[in-house]
Amino acid sequence: MRILVGVDGSSASRVACEFVGGRAWPAGTRIRLLAAVEPIVDWIGLAPRDADAIDAERDALSVVLDDRAHELRRRGLAVDTVVEVGRPEDLLTAHAAETFSDLIVVGSRGLGSAASALLGSVSAHLVDHASCPVLVVRSPSAHRMLLATDGAESSRGIPRVLAAWGNAFRGLPVEVLSVAPRERFITPWAFFDDDDDVVSDPDPELVLYAATASTVADELSELGWRAEAVARCGDPGREIVATCNEAGADLIVTGSRGIGTLHRLVGGSVAHDVLMHARSSVLVVRGHVPSQSRDAVAARPAFA
Repeated sequence: MRILVGVDGSSASRVACEFVGGRAWPAGTRIRLLAAVEPIVDWIGLAPRDADAIDAERDALSVVLDDRAHELRRRGLAVDTVVEVGRPEDLLTAHAAETFSDLIVVGSRGLGSAASALLGSVSAHLVDHASCPVLVVRSPSAHRMLLATDGAESSRGIPRVLAAWGNAFRGLPVEVLSVAPRERFITPWAFFDDDDDVVSDPDPELVLYAATASTVADELSELGWRAEAVARCGDPGREIVATCNEAGADLIVTGSRGIGTLHRLVGGSVAHDVLMHARSSVLVVRGHVPSQSRDAVAARPAFA
């Protein structure tokens, strides 16, 4: 397995490295720590940073990378480090594609929804453009998982992806949630109990969402997880975050439809809603993740 970790010297990236170091990844897993020296433009002089400033930041980041790599190697993990000039989101996306990475891990800066919408963020860019799953870490460990599924290809493949990662997340109790958008159930014959969670006369489509959650929970159980299924209706992003908080989960796993940035800004995205508002770590499995044969995996270029 190949894991690419974004490191920038912040406490958030330290937490991300601690999370990676605390999981039981498959034997032979290799980890690359990547730091980016951003070529920030001086808007007054309309000139890029000089070479001395870039070299100084590169040296500082190299020290941070060596420290993070040392801690991971103490845990028995194979690690290499890279420092390059460029935007971190672009470098992480490019390295992931070039090395056929299985997972990108980054810390969360906690910008909040307003700043993220106006300025963008590394994690939001990765969710839109990365060729592999993206894990945004907000705490150094995980003890309970919420898996949100809507029956789309990206979410249907999540159990298989998690199983391919050995014991990294195996053993965590899982609540599988499927959320039916509220607007589909505003009908004269659908009504709810006092707690507004349980449908007294369930709509056939809500039954379908419940069946989707049960199918994924059954698959996880067959793969070695202790999983329970639940269906709710409402705004999917809000319901996912609310259910996570109620269940005491510290890791949300969800799929991504892989829509483009412009479409996301206009129409919204459940994955981005969860990413912006959840207090837990968030793993987004983007697009269709095909199964890989041993020959295909062996043929992939190794991290240098």
